[in-house]
Amino acid sequence: MTTKALTVIKKHDEGQQAGRENQEFIGKTLVRHRRSVFATFPDFAQRKMIKNHIRQELKTGFDFRLQKLALELDTVLHQVREESNHTLVTGKARLRKERMEFFANSYHEVVEQLNSLSERFLDDLDRRYVKLEKFKNARIREREEKRLDKSVDDFLDTLDQLVDEYRHIIAEHVG
Repeated sequence: MTTKALTVIKKHDEGQQAGRENQEFIGKTLVRHRRSVFATFPDFAQRKMIKNHIRQELKTGFDFRLQKLALELDTVLHQVREESNHTLVTGKARLRKERMEFFANSYHEVVEQLNSLSERFLDDLDRRYVKLEKFKNARIREREEKRLDKSVDDFLDTLDQLVDEYRHIIAEHVG
């Protein structure tokens, strides 16, 4: 367990201890004030005034302790939020780094595969152009040359499209 987690647990235990102490204090105060202090004040108005004063004293003490507990709770909650945010930020940074490395490596692999495919295609195309010169019929040679030119354009356009689509996938910020 981290020291921050232990600190949070310690603060939680301290908060529970403070809550128990407050309960004991309130209980003792109520017991102390339940004793008949009114025997010395037979006048009803005086007894009422003393009861109101005791009630106000208890309320003030309770409100103070409640504010103290709320402040301690807010402090612990703030600390937990900060630790959670820190964990999220470092986790996200690690995931972003891994994702970038993955895409960089896979992009490199794709480019290498496309280059290898392109070299094979162009080598095959060179052989076909050489073979084209062997045709004796001019019409067949012309038609075959147009077909080879079209296949070159189609192939290069397809390669460009594949690379653009892969870049688009990376730009989508796949999570």
